[in-house]
This record gives sequence, structure tokens and C-alpha cells, in this order.
Amino acid sequence: MAETLARLAASGNPVAQQMLARMSGASGPASSSGSGEDSKPSANAENQEAANQEDGLDDEQEITYTAYKPKKVKFGRDHPDPVVENSTLGSVEPPDITYNLVMPTDIIAEGKLSNLQLEAILYGCQRHMVDLQKAPSSAAAPVAAKENLQPIKSDGDVKPNVNEVKPVMDVPQDISQPPAVRAGFLLGDGAGMGKGRTLAGFVVENIARGRKKHVWISVSSDLYEDAKRDLSDLGLSDYAEKKCFNLGKLPYASLVSGSSSSKSKKKKGKGRAKSVPSGTYDEGVMFSTYSALVGKQKNSGMSRLDQLLEWCGEDFDGLIMLDECHKAKTVDLDEHGNAKYEKGKMKCSQTAAKVVELQNSLPRARVVYCSATSVSEPKNLGFMSRLGLWGPGTEHPLGFSQFLQGLERLGTGAMELHAMHLKSIGAICARTLSYEDCEFALVDNDSDEKARAVYNSAAELWGDLLSALADKCAQLKGKGKTDKRILDILERGDPFPDDLLFHKNLHCDSDSEDDYDSDDEGEGINEQRFLRRKYRNRAAKTLRGLFWSAHQRFFRSLCIASKVDKAIELSNEALADGKCVIIGLQSTGEARAAGAAKAAGLNKDEGGEFGDAFVSAPNEDLKRIIMQLFPLPPRPKGVIAPEFLNPLKRDDLVDSSGLDDSSSDGRQPRRRARTNVNYSERNVDEDGNLRGKRDRSQPGGRNNGKKRRISLSASTAATSDDESASLGSDDSDDSIDSADLGLGSDSEDSSDDEPGNEAEKNFAQEKKSRSVPWNEIDMDADERLMSFNKRVDYQRMKNYRKACEMVKSWLDSVEKLELPANPLDRLLNELGGPDKVAELTGRKARQVQRYDVHEDKMKVVYEKRKGDGPVDQINIEEKNHFQNGDKLIAILSEAASTGISLQADKRIRNQRRRFHITLELPWSADKAIQQLGRSHRSNQSSGPQYRFLISDVGGETRFASAVAKRLALLGALTQGDRRAGGSASSLGLGNFDIDNDYGKKALKKMINDIFGNAPNPILDGTDQEYSNAIQVIDAHLTEKLADVDDVSAMELEELLTSYDEDAQSEQTRDNFMQRLLTHSLVQRLATDRLKAVREGRSIRSIMNSANDGVSMDSIKTKIDAEIKAAKEAGLNFNMICHMWLFDIGIENEDSGGFTGLTVPKFLNRCLGLRLNKQRLMTDYFLKYLEKEIYAAKSAGTYDVGILQLRGNKVVFADKPRTFCFRGLSEKDERVHVYQVNIDLGVSLETAMELYNEVKETEQPQPVSRNGWLGRGVRADIKSGFYIDDRPYLRGGKKAFLVINPGPQSPYCVVVRPNTGRTTLSKDIIRNTNLGQNRWRLELNIDRASQIWEREFAQADIPNSEEYQFSCRGRHKDTRIFSGGIVPILNKMLKHVPTGSDRWDKKKFEVVRVEPNEKFVPTDTESEDNTSVEESMDVEYDCLSAEVSGKEDVGRGVARVMFGKSVFRGTIQKYKDTDENPSESPSGTFFTKFTNGAMLKMDASQAKHARVLFEKEAKKLVEVGVPQIDAVSLKEKTVTALTRKNIVRDPILDEGEDEDPENYEQVFEEVFQGDMPDNIVGLQFAAIDVHFKNQMVPLWEKVLMAMSQDLIVAGTDSARAIASLEKAANFEPGSH
Repeated sequence: MAETLARLAASGNPVAQQMLARMSGASGPASSSGSGEDSKPSANAENQEAANQEDGLDDEQEITYTAYKPKKVKFGRDHPDPVVENSTLGSVEPPDITYNLVMPTDIIAEGKLSNLQLEAILYGCQRHMVDLQKAPSSAAAPVAAKENLQPIKSDGDVKPNVNEVKPVMDVPQDISQPPAVRAGFLLGDGAGMGKGRTLAGFVVENIARGRKKHVWISVSSDLYEDAKRDLSDLGLSDYAEKKCFNLGKLPYASLVSGSSSSKSKKKKGKGRAKSVPSGTYDEGVMFSTYSALVGKQKNSGMSRLDQLLEWCGEDFDGLIMLDECHKAKTVDLDEHGNAKYEKGKMKCSQTAAKVVELQNSLPRARVVYCSATSVSEPKNLGFMSRLGLWGPGTEHPLGFSQFLQGLERLGTGAMELHAMHLKSIGAICARTLSYEDCEFALVDNDSDEKARAVYNSAAELWGDLLSALADKCAQLKGKGKTDKRILDILERGDPFPDDLLFHKNLHCDSDSEDDYDSDDEGEGINEQRFLRRKYRNRAAKTLRGLFWSAHQRFFRSLCIASKVDKAIELSNEALADGKCVIIGLQSTGEARAAGAAKAAGLNKDEGGEFGDAFVSAPNEDLKRIIMQLFPLPPRPKGVIAPEFLNPLKRDDLVDSSGLDDSSSDGRQPRRRARTNVNYSERNVDEDGNLRGKRDRSQPGGRNNGKKRRISLSASTAATSDDESASLGSDDSDDSIDSADLGLGSDSEDSSDDEPGNEAEKNFAQEKKSRSVPWNEIDMDADERLMSFNKRVDYQRMKNYRKACEMVKSWLDSVEKLELPANPLDRLLNELGGPDKVAELTGRKARQVQRYDVHEDKMKVVYEKRKGDGPVDQINIEEKNHFQNGDKLIAILSEAASTGISLQADKRIRNQRRRFHITLELPWSADKAIQQLGRSHRSNQSSGPQYRFLISDVGGETRFASAVAKRLALLGALTQGDRRAGGSASSLGLGNFDIDNDYGKKALKKMINDIFGNAPNPILDGTDQEYSNAIQVIDAHLTEKLADVDDVSAMELEELLTSYDEDAQSEQTRDNFMQRLLTHSLVQRLATDRLKAVREGRSIRSIMNSANDGVSMDSIKTKIDAEIKAAKEAGLNFNMICHMWLFDIGIENEDSGGFTGLTVPKFLNRCLGLRLNKQRLMTDYFLKYLEKEIYAAKSAGTYDVGILQLRGNKVVFADKPRTFCFRGLSEKDERVHVYQVNIDLGVSLETAMELYNEVKETEQPQPVSRNGWLGRGVRADIKSGFYIDDRPYLRGGKKAFLVINPGPQSPYCVVVRPNTGRTTLSKDIIRNTNLGQNRWRLELNIDRASQIWEREFAQADIPNSEEYQFSCRGRHKDTRIFSGGIVPILNKMLKHVPTGSDRWDKKKFEVVRVEPNEKFVPTDTESEDNTSVEESMDVEYDCLSAEVSGKEDVGRGVARVMFGKSVFRGTIQKYKDTDENPSESPSGTFFTKFTNGAMLKMDASQAKHARVLFEKEAKKLVEVGVPQIDAVSLKEKTVTALTRKNIVRDPILDEGEDEDPENYEQVFEEVFQGDMPDNIVGLQFAAIDVHFKNQMVPLWEKVLMAMSQDLIVAGTDSARAIASLEKAANFEPGSH
């Protein structure tokens, strides 16, 4: 079947193309169109529309590209590798080239820049010649309205759109006049296309045009050297060395000769900035990183941006090149286009704000935005103001916010339309390397049993921590109330009650871990002590945020670590196959290893031994969060702190006397970070998401004698660093001593340092003997005889021991988990170590296995990364090792994902094919594209093989969905097509795109069903899940029964009530179980289970009966009976899921129902479930998602971005109608309205070919006539012809071809003679069409063929007509608005009805049309399409190089400058007098070059310059440049000026355009040009609406109503423009 499908698809058959996509595994949500034909005709219309919508889903998942060649650039060398462009942008005709290059000719002739790179420079420079429109003048008079005309208003039954965006003419007239702003250009080429070389080309061209200063901003200082290299490669080696400056390396001083910074002038004394020597930075390229751009000097107050702006000057007209501009994406602007502030806080990132300020400060700058990814969300486009998508003169004059509103209304396809518009005006180039040589595959990493056991155990531990956190938050809440009472008493001056005084003294932060006592302890210990104090009184909300943030990081880290074995296996296989390996990670785990090293006392510069094992990132994460959430209370005096607080205190390192037990051979003691904890705090919200920069507290260890002051709002009393100093206490009389409780006196934390002398040693031993270890504190002392202060001190000791025991138990549990080691360190060492693996990361130190000769085994050593050169060149060295083949494995992190090339470059030694493994899915598509682009770049000998490892953790879709969502958007924003986004689908991630509007709706419905315990869930669990749920219920009821004597006298709700004295976590669970079991739908279940427990029929009791000799078969029978009874009593999968959600912190009271629960948050929480529960919970959510998409498709509201119009035959009916709606100012922007005819049907021949292939590949199954197996057992639906012959079908029987792709898909493909292909859910086919006997399987193929052929013939009528009930014709026609529609979108959409009516569905959508038959015009007019370029001679006609005098003025000259580059110019003047002979003798030629250089030449020099000029011109002609342009140095090409005019031909004669009833014809003209191969445009719904008291198609109403508005606004008619062009002799393209 696949062969026939491929053959038919290659021939252009759309049905075969769709079938091939479906059979290859693509699947989409169901459509009801197959069964919908039984409903009313109006419903059928909706179902047909839904079917068409559904086609779009599959089309969206098919990423189509076309080979790319510049359409308008006919010169230059081809790009070294195949380049493609997505089909959407490929359908757009770019503007004619009018800019003339004057860069050195060798760059063009020798192919230093390819024709694709030259094309980008041409369009960029051409765009820089355009100014964006200014705001309307406040004095502008309103346009007089045409007589008897008013703007069209919504009429009929349709409600007006109250939220519509006002058109341009309604902008308030008092908007201030902004300065003239130069338009910008977006270089959106894919990774590896040579964007850096293209930017260097921009610099060279602008230098050649005489512009002296340029700004180049990128992400890394490493790229500064790349920029200099690219300039040198283009012939400007001297310029690159002398005139390229790295702003971040320059002093904070004025860079303008002989002046001081305006900011520095305000400063006096120390830190004042000084000016630099004259001429140092008068011209050149100023390179800066984005991080340097936000830098600022504290002393002088000068910022790098101020420094840069002063260097540029107010009249700056050079380049601002924003390389990797997606770094400025976090942007939020106000109405003036500046960074928005809210409550004093800036809403933008600092980088984005500086980029916006830089552009706003230099309106005449030539801005080039450059990025392979640009932005991943429309809201992040704000910094690209120079593209002209919003602002004065556009459809969004009020600014960026209005632009975003417009995008939201238009839907997903809006960005595609805007990208197409940008290409049509020459504002964007977005090509990408062909991926035809690349291979993509998802690799499922099925964890082994041990890994699964570790994960499940970790999930249980996190569940316990969540319960303990609830108790902790309740304690904080109670403590807060008490603290408030204390503050109120202090304010009133009242005496303290005993209970409040006890509370106040008990919670004093009088830690005996005094900051003064830090001389004998390491910095890490003091930092931990400081942070314990900080964490003790964190707000409950902060603690929850910390918990969920760590929860997500932990399980993500665990997922990644579980893939290491598979990555090592794949790497070894690739090496054995003769490939080299690249492994991509996003994080390195350096922070965890550094924290462990610090806690272990290892010097970060000298390093040391860790022990036998690598540091485990999940281990460190878990321990850290435990210590953050549950910090120990202040250590009481006389108590020895627990050992886990000081990892350096170990028996194998320090003996009982505190002496150092270093080995006698002088080696450093080996310390291992067994229970090390890093206390770094993150600024997170309640949901665990980062809010901003980390709050990095940096305690100094010592406080220089300053006492800490803590307010009563955070702690209950002002304290000293020693014992309590509180009301009513007297340390000399009432403080507890060792005689009272057998405890020693004060004690300090143990130290590793040996005492300085014997007296100190004896004192330390005596002091230690008087102290008591924390775990020997007496918990049962009699408090009745103690004084008040002694009771306080004793309670503090008990609390301290309890806290220590709890934390220690958890830390011990973490150790028992045996969590995996840091992935990067494992990969580095197990794949051969640093000698064989090139590490390209940002970390400064790492863990490496080294052989220990003393112990004869491998040890883990913590050491600094070292190279042969400077530290900042290590990654460059490692890259060279890999590219040279010295190392065959490279590990790549996010820090090295920009600017490093690892492809199989033809110029390097390592020609092995790259095998690129993505071990860790990036957080963003931006990063994904950057990482993929390291191994797939220009000039490579082979394309890489990509492997993406996906673990079997159900919740990992949390990460995959985020990436897939942005990958899909990237194509729309940078390449004009969501399908081309670096390709979520080609990466296999399309199915993970669930974080969207449909996902939100699906989640809401699922949660509501779960919380409401809705019956008949759409997914069911196994008997094991039901058994486990019953056990939970039984255990809870057993516990409650144990607390009461007579249950018969109690109501169920009373029995399940919680107790006030219980811990908060116990009360929360009791309350939850009470609500769950007393729900109206399951009260019988609770009663039955209560009875079962009392009668000994609980699941646990039945299982325990095995000990009494009961057989397993009997036990299973009893358990099955209990499960069946529980289901009948109301237990279902929704109730089970409700219990699971409670375990991960999602509960209807706590979360307020659905409020605040998002898809990412839900999936993040699911990570904390056991793996089998995760799988079921995720599957359940995906079922709801499928259902939601199905409903949207049935209603015709499913948003697929760009919808592909497909059919058996798709053709243009005629040439399009053409309109000029923008008047004289934009007279060359035209809107085309195409009529497209579509034959939706499928012939018998095509149907039989599909059927025959199905029969060849299908496994035989005995199936009854109705598609069922015998005895009512459901089978997987059999492929074949089905017939609907119910009596009501008076026009004849209906035929269906059903093709089942296999059990892996939940859908079948259904083909109809009249409507073609749709997809239909198998459940609908089974339950409705087969289950209700609507369809029957026709085993007689001849009968089926006859029915099919007859119905195909019956359907040979328009789609608006029916050949029998609910069956429409197969011929459909539609109108598509294409061309320059973006500038008039609001004017069109203003007239689209938005009120609720029976057509309450999408009224418009973005569609793609690819005709499968070429349009043949009906007229036979001959057209002379010969262009000026084609008529020119190919050979260069060399002009005379002789010079003679004045007649040579205006002729070209050339000269070598900046090393080896040849710049061109002209002879400006010839001197033939003897006046001032000392300055210039007679016979001197005065020349001026395009770069501004002015030289005097004698006759010999002038002749040489003329010869060189002619040689340079000849070079250009030989590579395709027209001779007339090769010798011209003007900015505008001569060919553009002399190109044959196309005379505008309005359809109305003179005077007819004054008739307002002609509506759109006023702006219509005859279409001139070639018919396109495909188009993308706007299609309006096929409905009739009211206009001028009559019903007209919606598209026609939009056209006429908009035209009437334009007439009222005074827009020039086509006839008026034609007359003005003729009178003024306008040429096309001039404004």
C-alpha cells in the first residue's frame, strides 16, 4: 500500500498525500463528519466545515520546504550547501532589488559572500533607505467626507464589535511628532547559515558608503574574535585589528576625542571618568555583549549604554546589529515604546530595556535584527519596533499593545501573515539549511527496575515532606498570630501573660552558634549557620514556593540522570560505526558540586578528593530543600550540635580530642560530602516558578562585633548573639546548669583545627566533657520543679532534639535512596575521561576520576578545568580538539550553544558524521535551535544524526510540551510558518504540544469531573488501582473505628471528623477523606466499606488470610468481589484520581477548585506521583485533550494556524481581482482576491488503489457483517468498503472507504466519494456507525464499486447543493484575499460580524492554496516580459582607461585600502591651471571614493586607478552583475531606474470612480503579471450576511464595506493614481 500511496502522492493526488501522512503515523483528533451526514442539512454543513478544519491539523504537522534560490538577485556565487525556505514564505514574491552594492568586488566575484548572503545585505540596505511613517500632525485637517456617504456600520441582526480596534484615521490628533525613524531589517536565517559573515558584509558595505561608526552587539565576548575574523575574511584585516573595539574591555571613560562624559562632568573627585587620547576611537566597529550593555560604574555613575550613545553621537546613521537578538525578548513597553514600569519596577528585562533605549536614542541608525530563533512568543517582539508592524501609519497606530490585541483576534495564523508581509516589503530574509541529510529520532528510554524503584521511593519521600510542610506552615501561621498578640501588648505597655512570655522566650533566636566563634571553623559552616537563622521564620507562601521549585528541579534532574546509561550505550555504538558524538545538555550540575566541595572543605582553586562516588545533583537538591524547609531551631547552650551540620567533623578525619588525623605521608585528608547541603535560596513564587534573580546572601562569617537585630514581626524578641536576654529572666540565678539535668555547660561546634598549645587542648577536652550531645538530651525530665527560665531552656532543648531527629531521619532516607550521580560527570568519565572527551560548558571546576596508587582504586577528584591557554579560551581549545579528531566525543551545555561550530566542516580534519544526542530537553525552543545548530551548519560534508532521549516518566511531557509549543511558534515568527519551527514535529515532539488553549480547557473539565466524582469516566484504571484505593479507604476507616466505642450511634460524617489536637497534615487528610466519602454519589461506598472493615472483609484482611492457609485463587476471588461491589457503590477512576491529586497538593479546597491550576503546574505536580500513577494521570489528561480538540473541530473553531485547502482538484478559476487600497503613498501594495475551485471528491480508481493496498498488508481476521467479531467481542475495525443503505436515503445508498492505520492510532481514515478524506474516532465508528447498524461491511467489491461510482457522479454539483439528504456536491469555490492584506487587516475585520448567531464559529482563517493544475489564461494576449537585465550584453564592454583631462570627470577609479580591499570612487575635478602649485600642480585629478576618502592623483596614478576600476567592473559582470550597474556607484541601481514600466490599468473609466455605488471597483485595476504557484491569504466563512438591505456572501460584504470606508476617508482611487503616475512620470517602486 505504501508504494501506491507514494506513487499517487508524487503525482499530486491530495487524498494519497493525506493517506500517506496518516499511514506513516500522523494522527489527529476525531471528526464527526463521517457520522454527521445522518443529521440535518445545516448540521451537515457544520460537520463538513469541521472536516475541512480537521484537514488543517494534519497539514500543520507536515513541514514542507522548497529549494531556495534568490528570485531577484541574479549575480554572485551559490551558497555552499542546499538551502530551503518554508512553503509559506516561498509563496511570497519579494520586492525588486533597487539597491546597488559598492563593496569591494572581490567579495562578490570570489564568493566570499554567497548570493544568499548578498541578497540579505541588498534587502537590508534597501530597507534602510526607508523611513517609518510619522505620527499625524496635530494641525492636520480632517479629510472631507464624500457626499452622501457614511462609514459602514454593522447592520442586520449582527451585533457590532465593541472591542474593535479603531482604524488609522481615528487616531487622536494630539499625538506628538516623533523624529524620523529609519526602518530596520530582520535577518532570520537558520543556524549555520553564516549570519556572522553576513553581518560583516553589512559592515563592509556601509564602510564603503562612507559611514564611519557601527555597533555590533552579541551574546558572548568569544564572538568578538569571530567578528574580527569575518571582517578579515572579507578583506578588512587591517581594519579588523585596528578599528574593532570590545566595549566591555575599555575603561569607563568618554570615547569621544577631547571631551568628557556628560555624566562624569557631574561627578567630582574620585572616580571621575576622563576622555581618551584624540583619534583613538573616532571610527570603527564597537562590539559589546548584551551583559556589558547593562553594565554601570559605581564611582563615576557612567553606564556602558551612556558611553556607547556618546560615542555614536546624536546624528549617528551607522549600523546597530543585534546579533542573537532573542536575548532581548523579555520586553513590555508603554504607549511611547519605552520600557514599562509598574509600581516602580521595570516590567522588561534589563537587557531588553537597554536595547529599546538604544534604538529610541538613535532614530537614524540602520538596525539589523539577527537571530536563528528571533523570539518564541509574539509578546516578545516588542524590541523590534523598526520592522514597522505597529506605530503611526500602520493598522496598530497606538503601539505594541494594540498589535498584540490584533494578533490575538486573528489567531495563530496572524504571525504567518505578518512574516509574509515583511518579506513582501523586503524587511526579512529567513532561509535555513536543508535538513535532507539529517536524521531525527526519538529514543524511548525505558528505565530499569532499579531506576523505577528509586523514582517511586523518592516520590513517597516527597509526599512525606509535603505533609510535614503542611504542619510547618500551620505552626508558622499559629506563631504569627501569637507574635501579633505580643506586639499588641508591647504597643499598649501591658504586662505579659505567662503563656506569651513563655512563647517569647522560647522562640528567641539566641543561637549559641555565635558569629564571634568562627575563628576555628570554615566559611561554609558559618554560611550554613547564618542561613539557618534566615530560614527559621520564612513565610508559609515562600516555603511552598521553595518546595515546588525544588520538587520540579529534583524530578527533572532524576529524569535526566536516568538517561545516562542509554546515552553511553548510543555513544559507544556510534563510535563503533565510525561516527563522532555530540551530547547536548542544558545544565552542568556545577552549583551542586561546588556546594559539596565547599561543605567538604575543599579549596575551589586547589581542589581535592571527594571519595569513591560522584556528587549526585538530585541528592544535593533534596538535602538542600530539607534544610531550607525545616531549619533547626537555635542550638541551646550546653548542647553539641549534630554532626550532619558540619560534614568536616568525622571520625575518620578528627579524633575525640579534635586532633587532625592527616596521613603521615603529607597527603591532604580525603573528605567526602556525604550529607552536604547547599542553602542557596531562590526567589520563587508559591507555584515553584522563579520570579527573578536569585537572592544570593553572602554572609561574611564574622560580623565584626555587630549584634544581630531581628524585629518581632519575624522573631519574638530582640536578641543578642548569646543566651536569651528577655523580660523576667536572670541568667545568674535562673539559668539551667549541668547539675539540674546532668548536662554540661556551654559548647561550641567542633573544629578540625588542632589547638595551638597543650592548655588550649586540655580546655577543649574539659569543655567537651561538660557538654551533652544533641541525641542524649533527656526527653522525660520533671519540669514541675524547674523555674520559669529553666523550663524555657529545657523546652528549647527538647524542641532542638526533635527537630534534629526529624531532619536526620530524612537525610538518612535520602542516603538510602542511592540517587544517581551528576550526568555530566558520569558521561565525561565513563566515555573516556577528559583525555578523550571535549567538554564545552561554562563550568570552571569538575569532578574527575583519578587512580589512587596508595589504595589501588579510582577516586573522584574535584579540580579546576585547565587548558593550554587562558581560562576563557578553554572551550575554543576543546572545540579544536574535537574538530581535529583528537577527541571524538563532545559534551555541549547551554553556555556553549551559541557561536561554536561542531559540524563536519570540509575544511577540518575530523570528517566523521556527527551523532548528536540530546540528553536533556531544553526549557525553550530558542535554546533547542541554538544547540541543534552547533552540528548542522554550512560547508559540511555530512548532515548530523539527531537522537532525542525521552524517559518513561509521564510527567516529562511538562518539559517536552513547553519546547514543542515554542518550536511551533518559532517557525511563524522567524520563517513565516509554524510548521517550520526548527520543527517540533520533525523532532517527534508534536504530540507533546499540550500547553495551549485546548490543554487549559481540557484540564479544567478533567479537574471538575474529578472533584465532582463524575460517573462514567473516559478512562479507567486497572484492578490494581481499584484495590489500592479500597485499601486506602479501608485503612482510614479502620483508624477512625479505633477511636470510638460505639459506631452505631454516630453518623458517617461525625465518624470521619478530624480532631483539633491532631497535626495540621492529619487534619487536612481527615477533612479530605470526609468530603470524599460523604459525597452524595459515594455515600453507599463509605457505608459498605465501613461494614466490610467491621466484618473483616477489608482488602488487607483478605490478603493476610494467606497466612492462614487460604489459597491465592480464593483470595483473588474475594478481592475481585470487593472491587466489583465498590464499583457498583460508586468507586470510579475519578475518585481514584482525586486521591492521587490530593497526594501531590492539588485539592479542591486548597486550590479553590480550578483557580490557579495551569497545565505546567499540573504536570509539574504529577512528577511527584509513582510512575504507574503518572502514566495513568497523564493518559487521562490527554484523553480530555483529544475530546476538547474534537469538540472544537466539530464546532468549526479549531485553530490550526494555516489551513491547507486540499481536494481531488484545486485550481484558480481565473486571474485574481486586484485592488490598490492604500492610495498614492503605498501605490505598489496591492490586494489580490482569488477565486479557487476545489473538487473534494475521490474517484473509484483512487479508492480502489487505496483499498487494494490495504488488503495486501492487512492481517486476516474473522469479522461479521457489521464489523464485529463473533459473540459480540469488539475487534479492531476492519478496513474496507462500508455501505449505509437505510430506508430514508431516497437518493441511493452511501459508500464509505474505511482505512484503519492500526492499533497505534485511535482514529480511522474515512473516505467518501463526495467529500474526500476525513478522520473519525474509532469509538464513534464502533459505538454509533457500527453499533447502531448504520454502516455494514460490504464484502462484494463489485457492488461497492457500483455504489461508489454512482454517488461520485451524483456529487458532480456545487457544494452548496445536495444530491440527497445530508449529502452535498463535491465542487466548492471560495475567495482568498492575498497580497498586501496586513496593512488593511483591521479595516477588513471591522466588518466581520462577531455577535452570537447560528454561525457562531470562526468567521475567517489563514489558508494556503497550492493548485495541482497550472492556470491557463483564457485570453491569448502576448506579453513582452523581456526585462532590461535579460536584454543586456553578458560580456563586459571595457571602456578606455586612458586619462586626458576634464573629460574624465565623473569616470570611475579604484584603489586598494584597509589592507587588500579595493574601494571604488569617481574623478570629481581636474586642475589644468598653475594656481597654488605647491598644493596641487596642474594636471592633478581630484578623486572621491565611496567610503569618503578624497585623494589627489597625477596622470599616472589616475590611469592606474582607471585600469583597476575597469578590472573590478569586469569581475562583477562575469558573476552576473549588469554592466550598467557594475560601473555605477549610486545607491539605486540603474536597472531599477530604467526597468520597463507596467502601466496601471484601472477597470473604471474616467469619472466612473466618482460613483459611490461602485464600491470596491473604485480601487480595482487589471491584474498584470504571472499567476503564482501557490498563495497564502485570508478566507472568510461561507455564510451570507446583511449589506444594504440584501444578503451577500461575507467576503463580498467585507470588500464593499471596507471600500466605502476608504472612499469616505478620501483614499485615492485606482484611476486617480494612474492619472497622477502618468502626469508625474512616476516609476514603479518610487514613493
